[in-house]
Amino acid sequence: MKIIKDQIINTPASMLTIPAGKSVTIRCQDFSPFSTVKSAASRLNQRAGRVEFTVKTPDNGATIIINRK
Repeated sequence: MKIIKDQIINTPASMLTIPAGKSVTIRCQDFSPFSTVKSAASRLNQRAGRVEFTVKTPDNGATIIINRK
């Protein structure tokens, strides 16, 4: 995954760099808050018309697991 940052991190654009069929684990501190990532996944899924991204956190938001189908 490549983190795309202009002045702030572009969460949806960064998520789109995840190859299909791959999963990424990243710290929220290095990327974006869990709520932001979850919202971006929802918008990207809606735009795709299917569930392409799933987002979960095993440790209450400290790290995020993003899966792209």
